[in-house]
Amino acid sequence: MTKKPVKKLTNFQLTSLIVVLILIGAVVLITSGLFDSGSANVNANLNSNKPSNSSTMNMAVINEINKLEEAVKNNPNNHDLLLKLGHLLNDNGMYNRAIEKYKTYLAVHPKETDVIVDMGVCYFELKEYDKSIEIIKSALDINPNHQIANFNLGIVNFAKNDMDEARRWWKKAMEINPTSNIGIKAEELLKSN
Repeated sequence: MTKKPVKKLTNFQLTSLIVVLILIGAVVLITSGLFDSGSANVNANLNSNKPSNSSTMNMAVINEINKLEEAVKNNPNNHDLLLKLGHLLNDNGMYNRAIEKYKTYLAVHPKETDVIVDMGVCYFELKEYDKSIEIIKSALDINPNHQIANFNLGIVNFAKNDMDEARRWWKKAMEINPTSNIGIKAEELLKSN
């Protein structure tokens, strides 16, 4: 296999790349389950998948996590609570803990593709790109037309600097539903990359 020469980026290309990465990050946040929870903290976290610097917010999130963990401990068969806890951990940058909750949930609900994709996004956030790809592809084994899974595979491959593979997944995501928000974002990424 021949290595391709690396081109030096111009300032414009570098700026464009940064803007695209920011847009991709926003889409990943939106598609990673940020809106799965009906909790009051969802609105406070719309702009970030990381904990807030505000100690008040951190305490509120920590308190909610502690309450949910206690509720899950006392109601181990309440899978809705378990999933809510997983999403809250994910939304606040506690990816390893979210993965644990998602695995527990998926042991009982193995065909929940949205949860599988959310877990794949956690691995992406941990920069475990190969594991992220493996997990997200497992969602496509269940539902090949899962638009967000296809789109996110493009994002992960983009992060791995595999543009051919990223474009292939974005094209599939766009073909599934070109008029949806994800389809439109996929088309934009295809045009800009």
